[in-house]
Amino acid sequence: MIQSTVAWLTLFLAVAVVIAFLVRRVPVPYVVALALVGLAAGTFLGREPIHLTHSLILLILLPGLLFEAAFNIEWAHLRPNLVAVVALATIGVFLTTALAGLLVHSTLGLGLAAAIVFGAIVAPTDPVAVVAVFRRLGVPDRLTNLIESESLLNDGTGVVVFGLALALLTSGAGLAPAAAAWQFVRLSVGGVALGGLVGLGLSLLTRRIDDPQVEISLTVLAAYGSYLLGEASGVSGILAVVGAGLVMGNYGRPRAMSERTQVAVTAFWDAIAFLLNSVIFLLIGVDVPLPSLLGHAGLVLAAFAIVTLARAIAVLGILVPLHPLGRPVGLRWQALIAWSGLRGAVAIALLLSLEDHQPELAIVKPIAYGVVLLSIALQGATIGPLARLLLPARADFSSASQEQGGG
Repeated sequence: MIQSTVAWLTLFLAVAVVIAFLVRRVPVPYVVALALVGLAAGTFLGREPIHLTHSLILLILLPGLLFEAAFNIEWAHLRPNLVAVVALATIGVFLTTALAGLLVHSTLGLGLAAAIVFGAIVAPTDPVAVVAVFRRLGVPDRLTNLIESESLLNDGTGVVVFGLALALLTSGAGLAPAAAAWQFVRLSVGGVALGGLVGLGLSLLTRRIDDPQVEISLTVLAAYGSYLLGEASGVSGILAVVGAGLVMGNYGRPRAMSERTQVAVTAFWDAIAFLLNSVIFLLIGVDVPLPSLLGHAGLVLAAFAIVTLARAIAVLGILVPLHPLGRPVGLRWQALIAWSGLRGAVAIALLLSLEDHQPELAIVKPIAYGVVLLSIALQGATIGPLARLLLPARADFSSASQEQGGG
């Protein structure tokens, strides 16, 4: 079994390298190409060749992805948007989950608990492709950083909401809104605080060492050790990873690492993110064969429309009331934030973690995966033209435009 798993993972990585090389010559997003190859493989293989459990997905795939993202977020860029980012990553995740779940339940006929699980899966966003487009177009840094920072935090809070929704489904018992909110706050705040302490401790240790290999190993320990410690402590292990990554990236890297170590650590985590993203998108393609996806095409289109609407309502419902409380985020920026809410690796990882013995979730996989694929292909392809339409020409991007939030 272990030998077979290693062989399949090696094959997946080889395929990922080939695809990464080929997509440089064609206008197809890398992750879409990976997913399409996975779908084709699933058609011939029938079922996934690697059995990955819920715990294994959350332990191996997500900590690496989220630590890399948190490690590369600069606090100086996060601070001006902190109120909006936190609101979008908490209230926004709840709103998107609830709206998407309730609408899917009422219009598409999914059971309420399964529909809420679906909403939790599609609530986290992944704007990697969007950020790349924005930086190429010269979009104001504040907007780019707001979208990137929100995605990092809502990945973590989305996993917490997913865990609560899955527990609700498996237990069959109801959970009062106040109890759910308290549990969410306890898991989230406790996780970030614990991870921050882990990151601080390892950063202080790093100051005493000048060895790139050892210091890279300490960042790996921060990523996976904080997750395990968080889970063992009864808080969110995923948000502990985020807290550790933020502290090590903003304190440990600039203050405790030499320049050569910083270059080595950044290159290492870039490679890890590439490998984990590749494996995730190939695996889900194999896990949901093409005939299953095509058989639910109508439901996928309807669910995509619902999810897009839920995201837009959540963004407008949060940022409009926040307008007088801090630096404003204008309507044009809000439209871009809503449309840039692509679904990606975290949603895929949550899908892969669903156990096969839960029949009420059997239809959730093809629908949610179809939504993710449509999101990457459609929104990813159109976000650039939409940015050109809604924002001034690159030469006109001024500090005043950034301060006013693109109103």
